[in-house]
Amino acid sequence: MKTLKLALSALGTALILAGCGGGSGTPTNNATGFTSMVVFGDSLSDIGTYKVGAIAAAGGGKFTVNSATARNWTESIAAQYSLPVPCAAQTGLLSIIPQIPAVPVQNFSACRNYAQGSARVTNPAGPRSFAIQQGVIAAVKAGGGSDAQAAQAAIAAEAGIGLMALPVVNQMANHLANTGGGYSGKELVTILAGGNDTFLNLNGVSSAAAGGNGAAGAAQFAGWAPSVQAAVFAGGLPAVGAARQAALAGMAQAATELVAAVNTQILAKGAKYVAVVNLPDVSQTPLAYGYDVATRGFINQLVTTFNSTLSAGLAGKPGVIIVDAYTQGRDQVANPAQYGLGNTAVPACNPASPINPGGGSLTCTTGSLVAGDSSKYLFADDVHLTPFGNQLLAQFVTKNLVTAGWQ
Repeated sequence: MKTLKLALSALGTALILAGCGGGSGTPTNNATGFTSMVVFGDSLSDIGTYKVGAIAAAGGGKFTVNSATARNWTESIAAQYSLPVPCAAQTGLLSIIPQIPAVPVQNFSACRNYAQGSARVTNPAGPRSFAIQQGVIAAVKAGGGSDAQAAQAAIAAEAGIGLMALPVVNQMANHLANTGGGYSGKELVTILAGGNDTFLNLNGVSSAAAGGNGAAGAAQFAGWAPSVQAAVFAGGLPAVGAARQAALAGMAQAATELVAAVNTQILAKGAKYVAVVNLPDVSQTPLAYGYDVATRGFINQLVTTFNSTLSAGLAGKPGVIIVDAYTQGRDQVANPAQYGLGNTAVPACNPASPINPGGGSLTCTTGSLVAGDSSKYLFADDVHLTPFGNQLLAQFVTKNLVTAGWQ
């Protein structure tokens, strides 16, 4: 079985990115009268938080196949409704990698896309995040490593990129701060989150059997209780059982926290049009295909636990629709030809590319793709959508908006 590990200083490290997808839709003329689009979420909705410095210079900045015309699904919907061109509410990079210098964080109070790659619902410890970077450095020093350079070297290969990963609940709070504390009722609000919570919880489970400090660190980054951290430190089958229970509880908790935030920070503040896109099936991504069948089944269980909790908490809420990207994405994988998809299992970004080693979508461009025609691939990298995959998701979300009468 492939093992997913999380950075914890000299204890051993490796990180992952976040993402997923869905598709099919109808154009609109904005008869509803939306005046703006407000976006919260993670890398699937991020339109350029990290499009700065060396990443921007390399032609990257979005979690897809980057080009001058590449859009993610939120940009396509804004265009369909003739809304203001979206812009990232915060940009920057807290890197400690010499080849990718840090870029100061800047806030743009007039911009309404708050989504950030690596963001979780409430926990700041997302994949490749600044929070994990700092946690790893602290662990190195606590273990007797006083040399800051040694601490940086221990994590620079993965965690050193230092994504801000502002949690979704903080994104929502920032919007209220930028707008005087409320919504006009004419905003189209979209939310898509939970992928990074899946990855960090999965990472904790994958690390549990080995035990030791690495497993305890993974459990800490997942957000599990100290008692669970102690259990996984011991390793073995009991540790795996405790980790699996904690991971499922963690996904339910993340969804519960997202429901509470939608209620208190969005609906209670005047928003009347809120589209909550559920979590696509991470078990049907190139990342998941690297695991055995049993682990893929558990990944699916993590996703469905999040989605069922989310749906139960928001069912029947006036002004809220749930967009079932989970079911739609599974149908795309089962019937790719119906969606014009050429490949749903292999990333379009070439991991062996000399200009984009590893094939990550943040710095993937049309010059670093696999050989042949990858224009109709679903995935750019292990978890993120290609521009075509984003188009399919935009169409499907739009179809749901139109069905709700929001057109």
